[in-house]
Amino acid sequence: MMRWWFGEELGSDGTLTWGTEPLVVVFAVFLAVISLLLVYRREGKRKGLELACWFVSISVLVWAIADPYWNEDAGRTETGRSVVLIDESRSMSVTENGAQRGSQSAKIIEVLDPDVEIFRFSDELKSGMPEGWTGKNTDLGRALSTVADRYLGQSLRSISVITDGIDRGGLREALLASPTASVPSLPGPLTVYQVGHNTELVDHAVKGVQTGGFAFLRTAFFIAADVVGPPGGSMDVTLRREGRLVDTLAVDLDDAGVGQARFEVTPNEVGRFIWEVSVPLLANDGVPGNNSFPVVVRVVRDRTRVLQVCGSPSYDQKFLRLFLKEDPSIDLVSFFILRTHEDFSAGWYPEELSLIAFPYEHLFTDQLKSFDVVILQNFDYKPYFERSPNILLENIARFVREGGALVMVGGDRSFDLGEYANTPIEAVLPLELGVVAAKADENKFRPILTDAGRQHPVTRLLGNAQDNEAAWERLPLLDGLNRTKGLAPDAAMLVGHPSLRAADEQMPVLAVREVGRGRTMALTVDASWRWSFSEAATGRGNQAYLRFWKGALRWLVADPDERRVIVRPSTDNLLLGEDVRLTALVRDAGYRPTEGVKLKGWVEAPNGKRTPFDTQTLASGEAATVYTPTVAGAHRVRVSTTDGGEAETVFSVTTRDPELADIAPDALFLQRLASSYGANGSYREPGDDSPPLMDADAERVIAEQRQTSLSSIPFAALLFGLFASLGWWVRRRNGGR
Repeated sequence: MMRWWFGEELGSDGTLTWGTEPLVVVFAVFLAVISLLLVYRREGKRKGLELACWFVSISVLVWAIADPYWNEDAGRTETGRSVVLIDESRSMSVTENGAQRGSQSAKIIEVLDPDVEIFRFSDELKSGMPEGWTGKNTDLGRALSTVADRYLGQSLRSISVITDGIDRGGLREALLASPTASVPSLPGPLTVYQVGHNTELVDHAVKGVQTGGFAFLRTAFFIAADVVGPPGGSMDVTLRREGRLVDTLAVDLDDAGVGQARFEVTPNEVGRFIWEVSVPLLANDGVPGNNSFPVVVRVVRDRTRVLQVCGSPSYDQKFLRLFLKEDPSIDLVSFFILRTHEDFSAGWYPEELSLIAFPYEHLFTDQLKSFDVVILQNFDYKPYFERSPNILLENIARFVREGGALVMVGGDRSFDLGEYANTPIEAVLPLELGVVAAKADENKFRPILTDAGRQHPVTRLLGNAQDNEAAWERLPLLDGLNRTKGLAPDAAMLVGHPSLRAADEQMPVLAVREVGRGRTMALTVDASWRWSFSEAATGRGNQAYLRFWKGALRWLVADPDERRVIVRPSTDNLLLGEDVRLTALVRDAGYRPTEGVKLKGWVEAPNGKRTPFDTQTLASGEAATVYTPTVAGAHRVRVSTTDGGEAETVFSVTTRDPELADIAPDALFLQRLASSYGANGSYREPGDDSPPLMDADAERVIAEQRQTSLSSIPFAALLFGLFASLGWWVRRRNGGR
């Protein structure tokens, strides 16, 4: 009753103070007396009643002007509060019988104390009702501990928790492992209200996918998916790669509705790809977002397949073949000392020839795509390619453009000496052919590292730039080189001749080029084997030779993430609506970061819609943009530069939320939580909205002084309005105005 009259409870041990200066109050009283005397002097039958009404209303007005306060000292006690904690995590949004779980909390709150303090919790405790079932990392133990700290030294009448029991903070795991596990100490009795029924939950889901994270090129690997569906039934499970159907398996489910689909996949190209496992979506599915599970798998090379073709045996061929054979990461197919079609036309029978027949047609048609690198080492194609030489050379050029690698090594049968000018091979080499005069120079020389060569991974013999340059200066003299007309327009010279010139620049000794999706390298000498002895003489072994060819092969077979133009997402998998940062890196032919390059790109969503973007590289060679996906599924990103460089990547967008990976209400955990508090704990099963446990003796000590204004209490306003109106009515009845 006191709260109704005065706006809030007033303690009995308080004191009254006045907020207005005494002179102001005296002046107000003086005016009030004058007003009452004027009423008293007026004639009328009901003058006494009118005077009484005006006396009450004017007294209330003077009271308000005096601005009284009721002061209560610190340390007083009041009745303990009631607290309710509502789980706002994503699992509370699960649909059961057409309604979200969280909506059941409104009915439970109706039976609680009207003055209950409401909190919401997920990863932390916040004041107020849930604003939506969007919380993450539900931690009930932390929420209860926060309540205990917040009301330290007080006792609460009741503590109510409304949740489905899907806790991710450790308390659930501890109690399920041991019913006697420690729980937070609480300042009041705990009542746990469970929402959500296991029996009413329908959910077909892909619970998880195991891939190993990466796979090897041309090697089968397995994608295993754990699925959930109708107990004892069967369910079709589908595998797609970036939206394209790969396979469908019928999976039998056990009595718990759990099964596993196991797909065998053999990738035929390197890169990053999105594989998505999905199960049928039902109309009444409780969590539609977990019916598919996308994963990004990176395909890498287990062993690099190298085809080495040599026109004749030599020290250079012998050293390179030995290096390739001894490297366990390389699968080598080598051909040298070959039969030519002239051997057959000379009148010899096949059984009289010791040389094997060169299966050139089979190699450069059917088998070519099975290799990563083709090395033409001092090889002149005309004596061997009896039929359709241009077609076979075009096959090699196409192999490069589609992602393969080609190396041409010098010698008396290479470059212009091998008559490769104006062939499809010249179109992909990093050098221009067609030298008219001397096609070779036999003078010894020491190769010179160029500016591009100081940066490029192929010519990085040592990590430190100064040590690397010193290592190149220590290399022995070379015996000569094949002359060329110079670099192709988009190639990079890594090593040059100290004195010979071609097209107003150094004569190239080592050059590289990116063509389409592939790479080529030209080494115009046949004496790199001498580099094995440069450090051997000083007791350092043949590291220069090994490092050069290892670096060359690594660069030649590089995956898309190591090209001159690359683009990467900040994350492979993200939730719908989250931002992803797309970063492009642009380097020149010598692998130096390029500033000021304008990039055009687009992001293609699964529905085919492309979102374009433009950006420009900074001094670091990087350019970035932010994209916010609006649909789920595989997204493809492509960027291009003004000089024809291109790169692409993929990322996956899903509506899957880790909070929804486990959506079955956990009654056992909630029962054990309530029983951990003995007589001060109680569990309410779904649908039971009976009142919570209450501690009638709970009280709290108020630590601060409270000051309550009495000038604006509802009772004063009611008195003033009532008696002022009555006084005015009496005056009108007496003929006044």
